[in-house]
Amino acid sequence: MSCEDVSRTALPAILGGQPVLAAGDEPTFPPRGDLEVGLLTEITRGGQWFAFGRGAGEWRLTLEQLVADSTGYAYGVGVPNGTLGIAVGLRAQLRARQAVDPQWVVGRERVLVADTTHASAHYGVLAGLAPDLERRIVLVPIDASRDATPSSAAAEQYMDQHADRVLALVPVTMYGAFGEIDRFVALARKYDVMLHHDNALGGGARYERSRATTASVSGQGEGKATPAGEAGVALTSDPELARIMRADTHTGIGPSRLDAIPFEEMPRLTAGNLRLGEHAAGLMVLQWLRAYQARVQARENRRRVQQLLAEPGLFGVPILWNAPMDAEFPPFFMFQMVATEELEEELGLSPADMRAIFCAEGMEAERGFTPTHRDPAWRHVAEGHELSYEGSAHLFKKSVIVGGKYLRDPRFVDWITAIFEKVVAYKDRLRGVGDTMPEMT
Repeated sequence: MSCEDVSRTALPAILGGQPVLAAGDEPTFPPRGDLEVGLLTEITRGGQWFAFGRGAGEWRLTLEQLVADSTGYAYGVGVPNGTLGIAVGLRAQLRARQAVDPQWVVGRERVLVADTTHASAHYGVLAGLAPDLERRIVLVPIDASRDATPSSAAAEQYMDQHADRVLALVPVTMYGAFGEIDRFVALARKYDVMLHHDNALGGGARYERSRATTASVSGQGEGKATPAGEAGVALTSDPELARIMRADTHTGIGPSRLDAIPFEEMPRLTAGNLRLGEHAAGLMVLQWLRAYQARVQARENRRRVQQLLAEPGLFGVPILWNAPMDAEFPPFFMFQMVATEELEEELGLSPADMRAIFCAEGMEAERGFTPTHRDPAWRHVAEGHELSYEGSAHLFKKSVIVGGKYLRDPRFVDWITAIFEKVVAYKDRLRGVGDTMPEMT
């Protein structure tokens, strides 16, 4: 690029120029307005903040059906959050299996989980299985694929050697990529193990391939259904599992209850207070409905940025990679880019430099989740399995992840284009700037 080209490009904010996103430009998330205010007021004045015993509350029941219908499952069961959705789904599968074949659980204590996910997902697995089995559950974190979802190849390799010790597979959806859920469905059938899809961040997405036996969904980041709680939904298409999950949440177990789940007498479970309050349920309904428009905007923005990343007129060679879309884009996700070797070879910049540049321009960027094998609180669970976490480590080092609230904005592509133009024009002065700013994670 010539000196004249550089002079026509705005100076990067990290070098003293004006940021691409000025004060007041940052998108707000979650969307909020008179609908949210009116709903909370109506629920508060009505006084039925929690509904249980004879049936789910109005907003909980609405949320359950909305999420089930839009994700392709037959039944939804409201839960306080996605973590407990994992617990409820796995516990229902375990109880159903034990009722049919009590010997199936003998010798099984391992659950394959994602290495790159929020640690609360691991807690959900333990909360769902440990109380019923009354023994230690061994979590086995599986290395990540390039799109940050668990590698089905790594899972299959482990299952080939240890299938008789495995209780369940718990793959996770990450950063707009559903990953190889259909491969995990096939693995669960092949090895006769339970399968739960941790789809906590995939709200509002359409996914057309094979689905897991149970799944769980919640909001993401500031989009969680606050202020009265997070909210989530556990999903299944099996009526028996749905009845167990309903009993597990202490609502709708009587013969006169109002429920989309076919009635059958069920024992009351004593797993704990898993009721979903009406305030949180109603807010998640509105959040979900607002997500439909955001989903289309996020999908279009992501498509255009993928074209931009491959545009030879900007970079010459692709310096960043984004996973191809394998679902109707879930609007609760963030935007993940993975730095290629060409970032350093062609521009001399590191992923840390890119993250620092984005943050200086007013667009939050970070590494993403700390992999389990590196998380001080969970590192011990990855020890002793003799598994490689090269994929997860590579993602943690190379990822540049931008908050989902930006991806939902119609101006996102203009913003990111302007940032990239600054990067190319001033690459020689930007090298090493990542060393001057602390990481967000």
